[in-house]
Amino acid sequence: MTATPSPAQGRKMLLMIGCLYLVQGLPVGLAFQAYPVLLRDGGASLDLISLVPLASLPWVFKFFWAAMVENRWTARLGRRRSWILPMQSLLALSLAGMAALPFTAANAPALLVLVAVASLVSATQDIATDGLASERLHGTGLTHINTFQVAGFMLGMLVGGPGAMVGLGTLGHAATLLTLAVMVLLCGVPVALWREPEPPSGAHPERASLRAFFRRTGALPLLALGMCATMGGAVSFGVAKLFLIDSGWSVDAVGTLSGTGNTLMIVAGCLIAGVMTVRFGPLSTLLLGGALVGGSSVGWVALALDASLAVPAAVWSLATFSGLGIGVCTVASYTLLMRFAQQGPQPGTDYSVFQGLQTLGEIVVMAGTTVLAARAGYAVALGIGLVVAVVLVVMVLRRRNAPEREACLEAAG
Repeated sequence: MTATPSPAQGRKMLLMIGCLYLVQGLPVGLAFQAYPVLLRDGGASLDLISLVPLASLPWVFKFFWAAMVENRWTARLGRRRSWILPMQSLLALSLAGMAALPFTAANAPALLVLVAVASLVSATQDIATDGLASERLHGTGLTHINTFQVAGFMLGMLVGGPGAMVGLGTLGHAATLLTLAVMVLLCGVPVALWREPEPPSGAHPERASLRAFFRRTGALPLLALGMCATMGGAVSFGVAKLFLIDSGWSVDAVGTLSGTGNTLMIVAGCLIAGVMTVRFGPLSTLLLGGALVGGSSVGWVALALDASLAVPAAVWSLATFSGLGIGVCTVASYTLLMRFAQQGPQPGTDYSVFQGLQTLGEIVVMAGTTVLAARAGYAVALGIGLVVAVVLVVMVLRRRNAPEREACLEAAG
């Protein structure tokens, strides 16, 4: 176990790791928000544009190569820097490559490859970054970095998505993407200047493996809790956006609601969770998040049963509570999962399994509830978000009432 850093060292570590989480959101924002619009504006076909979300798959399946990231490194750079520095460089190069290719139909295949590469290297960098955070940060520092992780990632998405689109209209294509590349390089400077401590003499990290995660006592129940923590919010607002479109809301109005009423509220929820988790622990904070997601789900079901209730005031209120709940649940669950991961010999691998399967659960439940909405109506589909929130609350209450071992984990928050 690595010694706890001094307060000054802890602040520097928080800043360094927070910068890494920020740039990880850039390619995701490009893929999900900017690329589809820019490629369509350049004349690319909808069939080709439909492939863009596949660029996010490395974030789902990164746990398959997480053990390799933990097991292979060079002593000259250090266990985590051996991966973080090359991945930062490759991310900057991929963005520079995008700067050289205008968003036209002819360049669309090459641009898709570049955004897929950017997603792959940022997901790989995330494995090393999570391992670094687990090793170097403890106590309140662990809560703070998970607040930085979610809020920074969301802000990175905003910069890479809406921010890039605004930049393209003002600064131009090349200048905007080169600016993003420079931002990545600047965020990597603290890592380049930091000297990663060598392991104690004679010590060597145990070899990581995917199988070892599933053999850890308590890993699977905690995985189920973590998945429920994020799936409810994915349903409550993901399906709600489709409902609003079918209720007559314009695409611009839904986009504004999604960016302001939901995304910024997720960031606000992260800040609330950061304070609450330090004071009350992650499990108590998860109860608040589950209540917010469950309450907003009840509201969305009511609107789906009577579309005349979908007036702006009601919709914006529900989007606000939904966003806050998602932010609170995400930070609290990430803190709980990272704490469990850091107690084992392979923190980067274990945490990657948690996050990857969380993301996979969100994708599966979103796809399933979308199909359910088409077959049984929006009210039934949105009700799944409420069911997941109730299951989460029950799981948290059972865990809080578990033996002393769980109580000690909660008190350590």
